[in-house]
Amino acid sequence: MSTRHASRGGRSSALLRTLRWLWSPTGLIVTGFVLRLAFILEMGNHFYFADTLEYEAAANNLLHGHLPDAASPRAPLYPALMAIGIAMGGLRDYPLARLLQLPLAMSIVLSTGRIARRLGGAGAERLALFGAAWAPTLVFVTGMLYPTTLYTAILLGITEFALSLRETPSTRNAVALGVLLPLGWLTDQVILAPVSAILLWLAAVRTRTQAGFTRALLIAMAISAAIATPYVLLQREAYGYHAIPMQKAQYVLYWARSDHDMDADRRVHVPVDSTWKPLPTQAFLAQEWHFIRTQPADYAHDVVWEFLHFFKPMPDRVQSRNHYNQSYILLLGAIYFLPVLCFSFVGIMAGSGRWRERILLAGVILATAAFYSLFFTQTRYRVPVEPYMIVLAAVGLQRLFPRLSSQLGNSAPEAR
Repeated sequence: MSTRHASRGGRSSALLRTLRWLWSPTGLIVTGFVLRLAFILEMGNHFYFADTLEYEAAANNLLHGHLPDAASPRAPLYPALMAIGIAMGGLRDYPLARLLQLPLAMSIVLSTGRIARRLGGAGAERLALFGAAWAPTLVFVTGMLYPTTLYTAILLGITEFALSLRETPSTRNAVALGVLLPLGWLTDQVILAPVSAILLWLAAVRTRTQAGFTRALLIAMAISAAIATPYVLLQREAYGYHAIPMQKAQYVLYWARSDHDMDADRRVHVPVDSTWKPLPTQAFLAQEWHFIRTQPADYAHDVVWEFLHFFKPMPDRVQSRNHYNQSYILLLGAIYFLPVLCFSFVGIMAGSGRWRERILLAGVILATAAFYSLFFTQTRYRVPVEPYMIVLAAVGLQRLFPRLSSQLGNSAPEAR
């Protein structure tokens, strides 16, 4: 009997040690890595969304020394990443292309944990690492051959260095921020929306070494301009003024206003049989001003509707059909996101950590949602700001359940 009890006690002790390790930062990071690697391997050598072929074509163009087609321009950084995969494994080697995204996916998990630790200490870090490691949407985009993972990793890096620059306005932080800003723009021009919120936050904060902070910020801006300018000039030389910015966003907006399946939720419509063509910035703004002037209530309805839809837990508006967007998988995404959404509200209003840092995270989320609400919103566009919501949810939980936080890690710092 004593031997049997000792055996049971040994197994219980081993299980407890395993559970403690799984809940440790290292265990959570390893779990996140295993989940993503398994998902990449499970996807096989297939693509599941049509835009992948456009990114692959842009990558192949880069390998042959050509810029992306002016009729369908793609920001070059993600095609450059795909080009590395093509150079290593050839065209249609999708598992290799996905494996190249795995380090970026893990950097997202790590950044989420570091930002949470900055706000709420070790307890918030573990909650955020758990959320980021297991988030179905963050796992899924690791296998998507889209710029989403690259974009999210860069945006989180910009946020981390912006936070560091406010506390320590060093040349190192300034250079890192200055490099990441144009890299984000070369990945997706949408980043101008959250980056605007970050820059406004940096301009509004005050530090004890304001002169050094201003100098560091100027260094970052100068480096950003130095990196972005050659690409702008190269694009201008290749395309003149024919490469219209935000072409895809313009088309999606037209589709949302004309498609029968979409226009039930929208009030500004265009004829189904109208011909779409991309507009230069001035002409596009004139078109939108016409709708605002002639249909102000309808236009406001559509913007507010899309803003709220940005945060809809249940993924919808999915056009591609494959076994990854079946109803039960979409429901899994909703089950994950709903508590994140609810607790992130608590985190914004009363979470642990400095209120100025929580404002920054909220600003990135809201700026992204506001930008997309002018066009069209869906779950994929929300993924890059979900790590911010996970952090806010972690510090919100920490505020609501302080004893739990103490058990998970070190005591949370007081809000200041």
